Amino acid sequence: YELVSTLVSPLPSRIGAWLRQRVLSPLLGGCGRGVTLHRDVAIRRPRQVFLGRRVVLEQGVTLDVKGDGGRIAIHDDVHIGRGTILSCPGGELVIGAGTRIGSHCRLGSLEGLSVGRTCVIGNYACLVGAGHGFDDPDTPIIRQPLTCRGKTVVGDSVRIGRRTTVLDGVELGERAVVAPGTLVNRDIPAGACAHGVPVVVEE
Repeated sequence: YELVSTLVSPLPSRIGAWLRQRVLSPLLGGCGRGVTLHRDVAIRRPRQVFLGRRVVLEQGVTLDVKGDGGRIAIHDDVHIGRGTILSCPGGELVIGAGTRIGSHCRLGSLEGLSVGRTCVIGNYACLVGAGHGFDDPDTPIIRQPLTCRGKTVVGDSVRIGRRTTVLDGVELGERAVVAPGTLVNRDIPAGACAHGVPVVVEE
């Protein structure tokens, strides 16, 4: 995979996209028809990555499965914007059909992340998969143990504004709307509007 990707990943224009679709798709765990892989897409552990039909990965997208237990599944008609990273050190990271993810987002999964169908996630949003402890003041946070409050669940038809952060273990009910720049540190009920740092919910 690395050799083939090095040869075809940087190629421009429709010819490059056609070659990537033909050459890289068979190396994935599963790949539907009509997938578009733009330049410089990086897929790590490709056998653990599954793409549905008509998925579009814009330039510089990274799908990063870090361990044997992880898996990324992207369903039909999903569009992922330029420079976005899906990081899966554990659990299953699932993106539902028809969802649109903006540019330069980061979606993480340690114990699982599920994004529903027909969601919209704005540019620079971050869905946190895990954090670090901070119990020991003498140890840099980056060297302290990973913490995770559980799987993150985003229901169907949720809209998440740009530069929003959703912490691990949070559930966003279907049709919830999260304003730009919000810090979501608790569950949001279905159909509610949320804003603020930390989040304030209006039902």
